[in-house]
Amino acid sequence: MLDTQRYYTILDLAPGASPEEVHQGYIDLTWVWHPDRFAGHPRLQQKAHYKLQEINEAHAQLRYLHTAPSTQDFSNPSKSQESPPPQASSPTDSFYQQQVNQTRQVDEQKTVNDCKQRFSSKRRHLDEWLD
Repeated sequence: MLDTQRYYTILDLAPGASPEEVHQGYIDLTWVWHPDRFAGHPRLQQKAHYKLQEINEAHAQLRYLHTAPSTQDFSNPSKSQESPPPQASSPTDSFYQQQVNQTRQVDEQKTVNDCKQRFSSKRRHLDEWLD
């Protein structure tokens, strides 16, 4: 937990900042501490390089903390595996699901036919060009 607070301190943010605030703090500090801004001063450029490494690490860790799944998801994995997929709640839902599946199959078939047609026309064009 202390590392998390340290990361917020590095990015000059209050603990518990939103992901948007974390990203904006990161952008602001990379603008300030980018080593290219200190091209004429080797000592300052080295310090900026070190500071930018800290900023990058803090940003990566805080982004990971915001996107990591909660520990509740891993508390009992067998329950989540045992539950069956949700079923249609009414006959009309089932009917609409069948319609969607049929439409999807027709669309996939159209796409396959279009690709075959384009390929064959390109092949013909290539054969004519090679002759």
